[in-house]
Amino acid sequence: MMLLGLPLVALIAGLVLVGLYISNVCYDYGTPQYISRKIGHGVGGVGYLLCALMFSSPWYPLIISGGFTLLLGGARLLRPSTFRGVGGSSRRHALAEIWYPLAGTVSLIAGWAWLGSPWLGVLPALYLGFGDAVTGLTRSWHCKKEKKGWCGTFSMLVVCLLVSQFLQPYWIGFIMAVTATLAERLTPMSRGWMDDNWTLVISSALVGSILYVYFG
Repeated sequence: MMLLGLPLVALIAGLVLVGLYISNVCYDYGTPQYISRKIGHGVGGVGYLLCALMFSSPWYPLIISGGFTLLLGGARLLRPSTFRGVGGSSRRHALAEIWYPLAGTVSLIAGWAWLGSPWLGVLPALYLGFGDAVTGLTRSWHCKKEKKGWCGTFSMLVVCLLVSQFLQPYWIGFIMAVTATLAERLTPMSRGWMDDNWTLVISSALVGSILYVYFG
């Protein structure tokens, strides 16, 4: 039965790789890196969403998420230009492309593997994949540069509240969405280990897990 999930694993992994390739192409043709990397965010969010919709167990999603953590981490170490559209050689001061799947893996372990709720495990990664992508694009359109601002924060909150509807009871997702949005807004611009790609995922996963254990 485990083998039946392999085509789905290949489909999701292939989709994410295509998104990373498109991000590279956009960057190579002059798209600012703070915009091109949002393609990686979005396609990563789609990958996590498909995991929740297509798998009944957390093990394949963990393999996919953990696999991309190793792939992106290995590329950053050995050949940084491989994923330049989302980081690597184009963003040496930050490790955002590694933090995303790593934090997503931690969230899957806590919410899905441990507490048994697929959406509890996946939502924090969706907040980053969709919410943070929207906030980045909104700010780039409004401010014309990479800068944190309240217009993007509001856009992210709206998106996060919408995707939170997957989780029941909804009020837990609501608080998780607010937590993720505040974490993104309050985390300084990416510098090495300090990065909203993990702070918003881990903080919302932690808050959601505590609420789910005691009130879910």
